[in-house]
Amino acid sequence: MTRLLFLIADTGGGHRAAATAVARHLEAASPGAYDVTLLDPFAAARPAVGRAAELYGPLTRHASWGWGALYHLTNSRTVVAVLNASVLRMVDGAITRACAESLAAIVSFHPLLNEAAVRAAREMKPRPSVVTVITDLVDVHASWASAGVDAVVVPSPGGWDRCRRAGIPAGRCHDLGLAVDPSFARPLPTEAERVVLRNRLGLAPGRFVVLVCGGADGSGGIARRAEALAGAGLDIDLAVICGHNERARHRLVGLRDRRGRRVLAHGFVDNMADWMRASDVVATKAGPGTIAEALCCGLPLLLTSYLPGQERGNVEWVVDTGAGRFVPRASQLVDAVAEISTPGSPTLRSMRAVVHELARPDATARIAALIDRLAGQTASTATA
Repeated sequence: MTRLLFLIADTGGGHRAAATAVARHLEAASPGAYDVTLLDPFAAARPAVGRAAELYGPLTRHASWGWGALYHLTNSRTVVAVLNASVLRMVDGAITRACAESLAAIVSFHPLLNEAAVRAAREMKPRPSVVTVITDLVDVHASWASAGVDAVVVPSPGGWDRCRRAGIPAGRCHDLGLAVDPSFARPLPTEAERVVLRNRLGLAPGRFVVLVCGGADGSGGIARRAEALAGAGLDIDLAVICGHNERARHRLVGLRDRRGRRVLAHGFVDNMADWMRASDVVATKAGPGTIAEALCCGLPLLLTSYLPGQERGNVEWVVDTGAGRFVPRASQLVDAVAEISTPGSPTLRSMRAVVHELARPDATARIAALIDRLAGQTASTATA
C-alpha cells in the first residue's frame, strides 16, 4: 500500500475540501492502493499555534479589512522566508511524528506548510516526493511558491505566472485546475434528470432557481441578500444553503417570497453538487472552491462579496471572462436575477457558454494522476 501524507489547515474550508477530493479520487480509482493521512499540523502543534490558526474564521467574517492588510503585508518572498525560519517551524514536530513510517509523497494543500513539507522530506530515507496543490484560484500568495518541492499544481494561467516569477522551474509547474469533489465532476444532468433532482429537493421543475450560498461558513451576508430576492416579486424559486451559519438559517426558516412561495433554507449540506445541478444561477461570495464547483455544474455566477487579498482576482476573472457579474449591493443582485431569469435571456445564454468553456471537471483526476506518478517514482527509488 502506498502511503501519502496530505497537509491541510482548517483556515477556511477549501484546503480540507481539496485534499479530501483528491483522496477520494485516488481511492475510487485504485481501491485499497493508498493509505492517505490528512494532517492539520497547526491543530497538532503547540496550543498557541492552534489558537492563532483558529483566528482566521472570526477575522475574515468580522474584520475582513484586517485580513486584507495581513495578506498584503506578508505577500513577499522576504517576509515568507522570515516566517518559515521562525514561527512556522513550530509545526515541524507534528509533521515529523506523522513521518515516522516511510512515505511515497507529502502533499501540501496550504500555503504555510510547503517549506515544512520540504524540511520533513529532507530528513527521510528514501526522500518522498513533495507536491504543492494551490487552492487559491487567481491571486497566488508568495507563500505558495517553494523552490524545494518537486511539483506545484496551479489552478489557472495566472497562478502559473506567479510561480514562474517566484523562481519555480516551468517543468515543475502544472496548470491542472482546482480540485473539487468528484460529485461535482459528473456529467451535467439531462432535462429529465433535472426534473427528478428538483422534485427530490423540493424545487419546482419548470421554474428559474436561484441558489444563494456563502461557503462552509455561510458568510457574505446571505440572509439579507436572500430576503432582498424574496421581496422582489420575481418569478423564481429561491434556495439558500447557510452552511454553519445557524443564525442565518434560523432567520430564513419560514420565509416566503412576495408570491407566497416558501424559501428553502438549509444549514450545512453534504449534497451541494445536487443543489448546484438543480439551479440556474448561484449568488455567492468569491471563494475559489465555490467558483470552481459552480463552473463544473454549469452555473453562471453572481458574486456578492470577496475576501480582500486572495479573492479579489477571482471577481475580476469571473467578470472579465463573462462567466458572471459582481453584484455587491442587494439591489444589484435583484436587478441581475431579474435580467437573467427572463425567458430566453441572451445574457444567461452567453454566461452559460463561457461557464462551459472555463469548467475543469477533470482537475481532481489530473491532480491525483500527478501525485500517483511522483509517488511511484519514490517507490521505484526505494526498491532500486
